[in-house]
Amino acid sequence: MAVVKLKEVSIIGKLSELDKVATICGQSNVFHSDNAMNFYADTPDFTAYNEDNPYAEPLQQLNDAIVKANKTLTLLDTKETKNIHMDNDAMISYAKEIAAQINEWEKEKKEAEDKIKEYTSVIDDMGHFVGLNLNLDEVNSCEFVQVRFGALPKENVDKLAVYKDNPDVIFTPCTTDDKYQWGVYFTPITAASSVDRIFSSLKFERVELNELKGSPEAIVADVRAKRDAEVALVKEIESKIESLWRQEGTKLQQVFSLLTEKNVYFTSICRNAARYDDNFVVVGWIPAKAESALKAELSKLNLMEVSFKGGQEAKKHNPPTKIKNAGIFRPFEFFVDMYGMPNYNEFDPTPFVAITYTILFGIMFGDLGQGPCIAIVGFLMWKLKKMAIGKILIPCGISSAIFGMIYGSVFGFEEWLNPMYEAMGIAGAHGKPIHVMDGATSQLVIYATIGFGALLIMIAMGIGIVSNIKQGHLEHALFGESGLASLMLYIGIIGFGLTQFLGWPIATFGGSVNIWVWLSILVFLPLIAILLKGILGPLCEGKPWKPASWGDYFMQSFFEIIVMFIEYLAHTMSFLRVGAFVLVHAGMMLVVFTLADMAASMMPVYIIIVIIGNIIVTCLECLLVCIQVLRLQYYELFSRYYDGSGRKFEPVTVKAAE
Repeated sequence: MAVVKLKEVSIIGKLSELDKVATICGQSNVFHSDNAMNFYADTPDFTAYNEDNPYAEPLQQLNDAIVKANKTLTLLDTKETKNIHMDNDAMISYAKEIAAQINEWEKEKKEAEDKIKEYTSVIDDMGHFVGLNLNLDEVNSCEFVQVRFGALPKENVDKLAVYKDNPDVIFTPCTTDDKYQWGVYFTPITAASSVDRIFSSLKFERVELNELKGSPEAIVADVRAKRDAEVALVKEIESKIESLWRQEGTKLQQVFSLLTEKNVYFTSICRNAARYDDNFVVVGWIPAKAESALKAELSKLNLMEVSFKGGQEAKKHNPPTKIKNAGIFRPFEFFVDMYGMPNYNEFDPTPFVAITYTILFGIMFGDLGQGPCIAIVGFLMWKLKKMAIGKILIPCGISSAIFGMIYGSVFGFEEWLNPMYEAMGIAGAHGKPIHVMDGATSQLVIYATIGFGALLIMIAMGIGIVSNIKQGHLEHALFGESGLASLMLYIGIIGFGLTQFLGWPIATFGGSVNIWVWLSILVFLPLIAILLKGILGPLCEGKPWKPASWGDYFMQSFFEIIVMFIEYLAHTMSFLRVGAFVLVHAGMMLVVFTLADMAASMMPVYIIIVIIGNIIVTCLECLLVCIQVLRLQYYELFSRYYDGSGRKFEPVTVKAAE
């Protein structure tokens, strides 16, 4: 449950070996590529590697061609591709040839399909006029008669009766369908304009047949023969593609996978390389335990130098961060990643977040019935939708159920568990150990949550002290806002306030301590240390310093202490929301049952109100509690011990496009 130790890898060799190095590093699945120019920026002979990617174009061409052919290529696992040996030039040439052949076939197929659509449209149009015994050559050559082919909406056919006495309007019906009456109308050329307006008002839709010649029957037969020929051509092309797929499918799968890998490795590793003359330098990071395996693979190449650096030598180059946690804590890495990855030397907050988030959620939303429902919904969210928050809701739901058993609440019913408490002998005045709506208990809940919040802040400060020491920030560890002096001051003030509030003596192992001794050790001494932190801090790190003006220094330090007091008070009181939500849950369920009791005489309505009320309260309160607990983590706790300015360890991997 910590930050994984990494090693810096530096590889130097001839440019002719770069592709092989990138492949070995990429196929290891543990190599985080870094920009080599960041390591050698002060070396004038080094330049960035800016060669064109030879794999991107053939990969794109092959992929586009396969998509056009309605085929799917599956990306092989890197373990499988390691056993495939193929020359790069031959692989690229093969991909381009296959892509060109498929594109040519698809072009011919597209042209044939366009002709099929055109011929089908002609057949559909002419099919309505078969049987008219007309010759379109003669129709189109008429000098004194205008002929119009088309379709008239059925509802307008009867309206032609208005023009039955008009000798210029002659409509000959043909076929019909659901919407139209197909036919042709004849009119003298001298009356064509007025007759066209009549049929236009009746929404007559014309069909242009000017380019067709012969009788409708002959035209349909001729076009149908042409369409059949194009259909046969489409089938022939599809047969060729299927034959190619059967013969070359396995090789295509291999070439596609290799090209995809090479493209990723070139983009992620080669692009980060530096070059000088005909040599290259590749720099990256790997887990320390992977060193021997990668070294063995690289030793097969004729490289100039391969070095692995760890410890302080590697830390100065800002290593990425790889965190490793137990399965129960791993879902909460989602929250840590949202805030920012820890520095390589920083404390991984995931376990602390997991424990405190789960406990706080349960305290704020305790219900033995609603809690398991939240856990089940979270499980389904993860299994069905792969939502990261779903895995977090599972332990939170369990915590809610545990605290619900303590509070005695089951779907808002506050008496269901009373017999169990009585049998166990722990029943209180209200039939259960804790009744949150009781006035005295409510006060106790508020005080307890503030105390719990103060304890969490102390723990966070302790973690921050250890983390700063680990990172070599001794000044922050001793005198910072969350340093040792601040922790002592916070404990002293909290302890003093608590004992005065409760009327207790300040006890030790042997009795009690004089109040002035307590204040001197845990209040005044830390205050002096914080006041002089600008001097003591640099001094403890071997960097003596003194202010230009002592008056300005003490004035600034004084106001900084005032601000620090206000911040600690605000952060401590912020945990009031924890106790408030305990009461909010009970209050919201009280409202639900008040509404349900109004319909108690109608049991079905009562049950419906209780069910809907539980659903609304569960959804609303779960959302609010999730946000509020996360806010406490980020603002009240993370600010004490966590920086989150690290960068995530992201090894080069090849994944199928989604």
